[in-house]
Amino acid sequence: MSLSQRLKQSREQAQISQRELAKRSGLSQQLISKLENGLVESTAEVFRLAEALRVDPRWLATGKGDERGDENPANASSIRAYVPLISWVAAGAWREVVSPYPPGESEALIPVTCRVGHDAYALRVQGDSMEPVFPDGGIIIVDPAVEPRHGSYVVVRLDEAQQATFKQLVVDGGNRYLKPLNPRYPLMEIRQSATLCGVVRQMVMDFD
Repeated sequence: MSLSQRLKQSREQAQISQRELAKRSGLSQQLISKLENGLVESTAEVFRLAEALRVDPRWLATGKGDERGDENPANASSIRAYVPLISWVAAGAWREVVSPYPPGESEALIPVTCRVGHDAYALRVQGDSMEPVFPDGGIIIVDPAVEPRHGSYVVVRLDEAQQATFKQLVVDGGNRYLKPLNPRYPLMEIRQSATLCGVVRQMVMDFD
């Protein structure tokens, strides 16, 4: 069952109209209609919808757990949002993607316990250049709305490349560098035009 089906099912079980749900949640009826018809798959509003419908937000966003209550309430209470797990190629073009992110383009929805913006997303780390802090296969939560600074972990697209890269940003005078944490890899000076795809806010080791 998809997000759109769970939302529509919950609203019909509550015996309320889209207009009434909009009133209770503070969202627009147009957005609710788009969500129910699968035209968008944003989960930024899932907590407001779940509260209005009196269902579990984790279940509404992902289909996991129980409709009326999470299997682990302590863990559920710490979740702030759910973000799409996307590819590195998609991350490289994220700034050009119209928000909210189109449905069907993400592998999964990842729970986040830190505060993130509406356009935040998740990536699966590839390779060992950021070990030992960020192991191959780990999940990082990236927020395009956060302003990067010296020492930030960032996802950057070099404009001549087809996809993004994940490194630590080093600012030295007027120069900017991308630093791998694994000493086997060299420091990279940003000599060309580059697009910031977001700042890493969190790493998720286990999201099952």
